Amino acid sequence: MREGALEAVVAAVPGPVVLVAHSAGVMTTVHWARSSSRPVVGALLATPPDFDTPLPEGYPTPEVLSRSGWTPTPRTTLPFPSIVASSSNDPLGSAVRIARLAEHWGSRLVRLGEVGHLNPGSGHGPWPQAEELIREIEQG
Repeated sequence: MREGALEAVVAAVPGPVVLVAHSAGVMTTVHWARSSSRPVVGALLATPPDFDTPLPEGYPTPEVLSRSGWTPTPRTTLPFPSIVASSSNDPLGSAVRIARLAEHWGSRLVRLGEVGHLNPGSGHGPWPQAEELIREIEQG
């Protein structure tokens, strides 16, 4: 896990912190949030993977994810406001399971439609809607 790296980055920020995470970065964020006492304004969590179910071929197996500390996925309310941006056709997490994670985390769910994993491999480049969601987080 990369929780120590996230802690170091957040600690180095002199002002308010808004986290923006994608995929495994979301998992790093939710694991980190369980033990950090750093103040965070909020977080945008884009297309989190579902590490508690087998991923497609070519991705780490459940055993590898477990040994590496990625699972089980935390299911506790985050200590800061958050938005989960979810895809209806993400190969790394079904919309239903990601909606449940958002509920556990106390996150507002934003359904993006069919955007795959919202990455270049899914045909995406810049994501202007992210700026709108970040502004929403900043404004509380």
